[in-house]
Amino acid sequence: MKPSFALITLLMIFTSAIGVSAQWSHLLHKTYAQRFDDINKVYVQTVSNRDSASAFAYLGSMKKFAAEHGDRELEMEADLLKAYYLTYWYPALNHQITPLLELLITRASDLKSVPLRARSYKVLGDYYWAGMKNYELGFETFIRQEGLLNRVDTDVLPDKAYHLANIAHAYHNFSDYKQALSLFRQILTLKFNPDMHAGHNSALYSIGVIYRQQGSLDSSDHYFKRILRKESAGNFQLWEAIARGGLGENAYLRGHHREALPLLQANIDEAVRQQDWGLAAESLIIQANIFLIEKAFEKSEQLALRARRYLNNTYPDRYKHFQDLYPIFVKIYAASGKPDLAAVYLDSALVARDSITNKYNAKLMLRAHQKIELQEHRAAMDKAESDKKLKTTERNLSLLLVLIVAGGSWYVYATQRKRHQQEQHLKELEIRQKEQELENAALQLNEFARNISEKSRQIEVLESRQGPDAEALTLLRASTILTQEDWDYFKKLFGKVHGDYLHRLRKKFPDLTQGEIRFIALAKLGLGYQEMSATLGISSHAVRTTKYRLLKKIDVPDDRSLEELVMEI
Repeated sequence: MKPSFALITLLMIFTSAIGVSAQWSHLLHKTYAQRFDDINKVYVQTVSNRDSASAFAYLGSMKKFAAEHGDRELEMEADLLKAYYLTYWYPALNHQITPLLELLITRASDLKSVPLRARSYKVLGDYYWAGMKNYELGFETFIRQEGLLNRVDTDVLPDKAYHLANIAHAYHNFSDYKQALSLFRQILTLKFNPDMHAGHNSALYSIGVIYRQQGSLDSSDHYFKRILRKESAGNFQLWEAIARGGLGENAYLRGHHREALPLLQANIDEAVRQQDWGLAAESLIIQANIFLIEKAFEKSEQLALRARRYLNNTYPDRYKHFQDLYPIFVKIYAASGKPDLAAVYLDSALVARDSITNKYNAKLMLRAHQKIELQEHRAAMDKAESDKKLKTTERNLSLLLVLIVAGGSWYVYATQRKRHQQEQHLKELEIRQKEQELENAALQLNEFARNISEKSRQIEVLESRQGPDAEALTLLRASTILTQEDWDYFKKLFGKVHGDYLHRLRKKFPDLTQGEIRFIALAKLGLGYQEMSATLGISSHAVRTTKYRLLKKIDVPDDRSLEELVMEI
């Protein structure tokens, strides 16, 4: 008996269901680390499918299976892969890509899935960077991603090195060597370290290149040699050649040409085997320049032509090498008596150099404009949000306006009263402090005068004795004399007690000498001739002479004494 059509249909549906179940069951209810290898295969299979309809149907079956079995993270994994597919094949669909990724980031945050959130940030950051050429938004997104990466290790996010390297290269692209070095060094500390484009050896090589760009060739050599020490498992043959090429370029920069040539050749041979024509061309250009310096023009031309042929087979970014390659042709043909060819390449060299410079400057300028636009956009969004909240607040609190005003008035009154009390308290403290300082200064000034008087009396006693102790008398006189340091200290105390007395004195009598000013200051303290004599280190007769000269200089009336005038200033 032949099976009915309905039975055949049921069997097909059942078989299809079994197929779908088998296709996705190995991914179900696992952590990202557990399904890392399998999910990568899904990514490769999906992105390589240029037919978006079949690719989305494939992802739709994955999402439906995950939803039916309650695996929310696998369900969002299908959405993330769809977003990645759109950024890869349809980058112009910004109105679909950006909202999808922002929603994924929010959902991953709610699910507390740091790996999914970090990877969503990476896809969004890469899209801003490469798809939209909005470098400022790209950096902003990478900074958020970096904050998440600091919270996980490779047990949770096996491809953490890939994420760190991606951000590091972005900084390196804008010559922010400090940030790039920090991120590359983080890669060297990771437990799990893949070894191709974002692993241990790749980080070592990138650090070596940065140090070369900074002119630290010894440090650059150190990191290239670490690759040769096989610190990381992986394709050592490839990385050995790349590291030797790095050492060869450093040797060339030092002028060690014989040392550089075999190192560069090792890199060229392996790059050709790997069909990495750009890498091979870089080392060929350096070799051509070495033979040019050594005036081996034919050999230099052969290498330069080979480098140009390799560059024609490589990526669009090859044009950055032409600024190094074309000057070699200029020098070769100029030395070989071919000025027309030399002129052609000279023009090309200038165009290549200017093109690279202009592109870099344009990127810098674009990023600067993007930063301003982003700040203005954020400010506008903040203002709109603020206005919205303000209107809501005004509507909700309109009935409580009187209470708010009363409470605000009381708060203002209480605040001002408290502030006034604090200000008064501070003023009182300042007054007491100044009074205390004035009192201390007066005490020290009185002690200063008393000390001078006491020493003057001791000198009189010693001088009046029979056979005075000459040494003691000399020491005592020396300790009594007012030195410059003593005078500075004396002026400080004097100013605290008598204010700007010395300033007023100079203003009134600008012709006074330093000694006369000291005389008047000591007279203000009420010191006698003998005390002044001991303090100033002059004789009593000299003190009287100073006083007499002062009387003449400041024209003291006959009915007034110098002491009276001193006290009145």
